[in-house]
Amino acid sequence: MALTTFVASTGCIRTSRTRQYTHAVITDTQDGETRLVYAWSTSETNARKTATAAARAGWRYVTVEEVTVTGGRRTERDTAERAEHLTSQENRRRAEASLTGPQQRVYAVAKRDGAIRSGYGHNLTAVRSLHSAGLVRLTEYGPGSWTAAYVRPADGPAEDAPATGTGAAPGDAGHPVVAVALAALAGQPLADVTGPDDFGDVAGYWVCPNGNSGRLTVGWAASGKPTAGAAGRRPLAVAKELFERTEGWLVEPGRDDSALVVWHVPALKAAAAEHATADQDRGALTDTWTVTHSGLPEGRYFLRVEAPDHAAAIEAVRATRAGRLVQRAGHRLGARRLREADLRRTVGERVRHVSTGQTGTVEAVGVEKAGARSYRDGVTVTIDGRSRMTARAMDWEPLPAALDPEATR
Repeated sequence: MALTTFVASTGCIRTSRTRQYTHAVITDTQDGETRLVYAWSTSETNARKTATAAARAGWRYVTVEEVTVTGGRRTERDTAERAEHLTSQENRRRAEASLTGPQQRVYAVAKRDGAIRSGYGHNLTAVRSLHSAGLVRLTEYGPGSWTAAYVRPADGPAEDAPATGTGAAPGDAGHPVVAVALAALAGQPLADVTGPDDFGDVAGYWVCPNGNSGRLTVGWAASGKPTAGAAGRRPLAVAKELFERTEGWLVEPGRDDSALVVWHVPALKAAAAEHATADQDRGALTDTWTVTHSGLPEGRYFLRVEAPDHAAAIEAVRATRAGRLVQRAGHRLGARRLREADLRRTVGERVRHVSTGQTGTVEAVGVEKAGARSYRDGVTVTIDGRSRMTARAMDWEPLPAALDPEATR
């Protein structure tokens, strides 16, 4: 007798040598996704008797369904190809479900980018295990040199495609930064978000913008509510890996337990430039930058320069002898734009010279000296009663009372 295979409307494969089965006893697992055939029958009455026996034996979610063969009787070749495809899908699903944390992170990057290679800090042990599972194709050229290409699943019928959502609420779908964030999560399941508190029934990632400064919250939703993921699977760790390996994104540290907070650097810079321009138009900001380095205590500075932006300020510092000495010592430079209030000095105020550290009391404000050396917004400072110094206001900063030698006397 020739063995004939049928693809039934139940989504299960059944085989027969002579009989045309009309009913199947189906048992659904608790997650509602896996469907198992407990028995086939040519009679509805016999099928219901079998279902009753299965329920008494401890099987749960037992139902009797009428069977119709999809596409009618198939040739042995078509049937074998269909069975092989469904088996391949099931094996792949099981392989993906059994991945460890490091394997999940590597697999997510390979799935999104299509291929990964050495030199980018990927876990080679995880890559090799993915190759053994048939999820990537690894080619090793020598010690420390390899490439791994993502193995795409074989094309199947449209009904086999997994359900997916948009990953963002309808009101946020048009947000430009949300679209870029979803591109960073390409290849990953997205939740079917329909509102601020409605995450739908499809498990996946969701993205929510926080204002227009490029800050977003990224989370995982399952069963209609946000969650950190099931046991053994950490979807937020996978999302963190994807954003950290995507140019233009920063991940806020220490918040990967329930949701991630990520920053889109181009949007952040654009918002900062817009705010700086608005402040500049109002006269609140100046072109004076206070420069510090990683070897100084917090709040302490060693130089002030004038520059139109942060990059120009750092370049101006590097051109000075003090800046070169700081870099030779291995310290990292930093600069902050000053406001008008930071440069405003008053008579009698205790101040400190930024570069030399000398302390004194402001004696006169707005001093201008004629000749080769003239001081715009100059101040004259009495250096603790011993001498005087006239310099630009930008060379002086307020002296904290705790560091004032005069205050401790």
